Amino acid sequence: MPEITEVGQNVYLLKVQVPINVESVNLYLIDGQVPTLIDAGTNTPNVIEAVNEGMKHIGMKHLEQVIITHWHVDHAGAAASFSKKGARILVGSRDYQEWASFVGGEGFSQFYRWATEEWKVPEKEISNMLKIYKGFHMLTALPDKVELIEPGQTVLAGDDSLLAISTPGHTAGHLSFYNEKDRILYSGDMLLPNEIPYPGIWQEGDRAVSGMSSYLKSLDVVEALEALTYLPAHGEPSDDPVARCQEVREQLYLQLDQYHSAETVYLSASNVGSQKIHPGVLFLKLHYAYGWEQLKKRVG
Repeated sequence: MPEITEVGQNVYLLKVQVPINVESVNLYLIDGQVPTLIDAGTNTPNVIEAVNEGMKHIGMKHLEQVIITHWHVDHAGAAASFSKKGARILVGSRDYQEWASFVGGEGFSQFYRWATEEWKVPEKEISNMLKIYKGFHMLTALPDKVELIEPGQTVLAGDDSLLAISTPGHTAGHLSFYNEKDRILYSGDMLLPNEIPYPGIWQEGDRAVSGMSSYLKSLDVVEALEALTYLPAHGEPSDDPVARCQEVREQLYLQLDQYHSAETVYLSASNVGSQKIHPGVLFLKLHYAYGWEQLKKRVG
């Protein structure tokens, strides 16, 4: 039986183990008129079983829809499996493009271009990172049919309307979902209680763009909502998202102030003396270093 906690009226948190470098992922079952799952976990049997057991535990007879906050494998991976059982899959149009690119394999060549052209990563290091990146490929699948949603659109989940809020940064099209009546925010990976999500990288026309600047703007957007509670994709549900936004912003600007550029993004990210960096850690450090570089250029 998965760990399941009622965190709101007809809202249940499922903590599910996933085979990547996070302790667990939070999925949210919302019972009512439109039985809903927010985020899908990885496309692995234990996730499907956990959701089925959770539904049985709360008396949810069927799953009508799955709402995806963003395309990463621990959030969208099992959506295709739930789709095959009859659930509608709702995902933001921008992140659906990123998801389709990753599943279709185009994301690997894109990542290679970023690593070589933007970050100047040595070939051997790229190869090691790509092994991990390709391993994630086995943990997701694209549903045959999805319903694309846009920021500002409302979706009925359970008995309540959720407003799709554009909160890019971690991914290009990350969406958070706001229950205005109860002032509850389903924040995905945008706002987490114990960590700051790494900034993504994506293409805008012919330019590679770090998600760092977008993330800082997303903090402003979430802060302005003045929600009472946020339900994150990792960690525990928490009160006072306004205070958390302020705390994260302060930490990011402190990190920016302490950041020192090297000749290349790779050298900045790998500046740990002779210690060898695990390729997964290097992957994260490159995203941060690239974000700091672009942000420094903007703020001077």
